[in-house]
Amino acid sequence: MNKSIIISIVLYFTFQAVYSQSLEQAQNVQYRISLKNYKKKFKKPLTSKDSLNFIYVNNDTLVVLKDYVRKPGRSVPYEYKDSTFLDVYKSIAFKYANDTLDKKSSMKYWKDDIAVYFSESVDKKVKKEFMSFAKNVVSQIDSLSIKEVKKVEDSNYIIYYNGDYEYESRMNKYTFSDYYMHWNNKNQIYKLFIKLNRDHFFNPTLRLKELKKYFIKSLGRFQFNKNIDCNNFFSGCYTTDYKLTDLDIEIIKYHYSYGICKGTNLETFENQHEKFKQALKNKKVLNSFYHEYE
Repeated sequence: MNKSIIISIVLYFTFQAVYSQSLEQAQNVQYRISLKNYKKKFKKPLTSKDSLNFIYVNNDTLVVLKDYVRKPGRSVPYEYKDSTFLDVYKSIAFKYANDTLDKKSSMKYWKDDIAVYFSESVDKKVKKEFMSFAKNVVSQIDSLSIKEVKKVEDSNYIIYYNGDYEYESRMNKYTFSDYYMHWNNKNQIYKLFIKLNRDHFFNPTLRLKELKKYFIKSLGRFQFNKNIDCNNFFSGCYTTDYKLTDLDIEIIKYHYSYGICKGTNLETFENQHEKFKQALKNKKVLNSFYHEYE
């Protein structure tokens, strides 16, 4: 993903654009913020004159932001999904704590292009077929791309076998296969390592299968949901090969959709969707996310 690609900031929780009914004022946009968030962000007290411009939407009091200049970007319509899909998505994109989804766990995603480096011992056939598989998946995601690089310093995604140089010291004692990812304070993944135990996966076919599994999971620190149909990759069922169904692709595409706010925790994610669903009943509120250009 190019650095100029936009990052998500949900419009509802930052600024609501409300248009006047008059033709003259319809060309101007007033930006509003919830009263609760205004008090958190600004020290300047509100006056009785300010209160005259309050509006009330879905039990929220919205305050006009004076002299606010919005950064360059674009609005994208909120992407509606029914509760059944959202329940499945949440179980895959967020983490569990004591058999319950952790409200404070955050969704992780790639912002920049994925640049893959393979250690020298990785089988040529495995490299070729892995990249073919990965490119096919990523081609279906508008805001993501992937390539292979020859120099480790040019990479942010490193695949190696046990016994190779230890590219991630935290995995030094791992005797099993696994991946290790790094993310920033916006929950954007910026570095990832896959370490494969070639003794356990003793031929190219088994190695390729395992790498495919880790690749899909590493697109968002995804986890399996054993309650969905076993034909789907995200069910975690053991099959002869990992193939993606329409549901699997829909989950990944939704995770990278501009129609949601990326990088949020589960609690915020659920609150956003609840408020947007309520807002759909009020046509005066713009049901969209505003994405700023970096």
